[in-house]
Amino acid sequence: MTSHEAGAAPPGSPGTAALIEAIPLALIDTPLDYILADHFRQRTVCVALKRFAAEGTVVRSEADMVIAFLDHDLPLHHEDEDEDLFPAVRRRALPEDDLGSVLARLSEDHRLSDVMVHAIVDVLGSGPDNDRVTLDRPARDIMLAYANSEHRHLAMENGIVMAIARIRLKPSDLKAISEAMKRRRGVDA
Repeated sequence: MTSHEAGAAPPGSPGTAALIEAIPLALIDTPLDYILADHFRQRTVCVALKRFAAEGTVVRSEADMVIAFLDHDLPLHHEDEDEDLFPAVRRRALPEDDLGSVLARLSEDHRLSDVMVHAIVDVLGSGPDNDRVTLDRPARDIMLAYANSEHRHLAMENGIVMAIARIRLKPSDLKAISEAMKRRRGVDA
């Protein structure tokens, strides 16, 4: 990726008034901050999904932004956590941190959310290529279920894992996480 921001919509795209704001790639140098910024973006997507479900319809440009985030940015984020952050925190955690079951549950949540994410992407990408996507009751229900589940998941990550990561991870751990995140995104170190 050669742009200066991850997840940026193409310039001039309709409706790109930042439903999901891009994160400056320079923030990867402080990987915990980048991950927290991505958590904010995930919450933004959840708020949008709840709105879509309540309204029963989605503007095509917003649907496309959510699809791009769920198809591209979210899998990268899950890899950042499952392959780099969680193992580093697990290595540095003290017995009293009691993180084993929390980290296992969070990784399992990532796997389970994939089913809902694929269903949401299919719904948002289906139908005629017009300016609105109409949502039936099952589509609305899956969006609400995903958003509610993701809010709980993010609360655990932010309240437990990120708090312990800030205390336990060493500069060498953070540098390794940052380098892996850059490689994953095709960013020069």
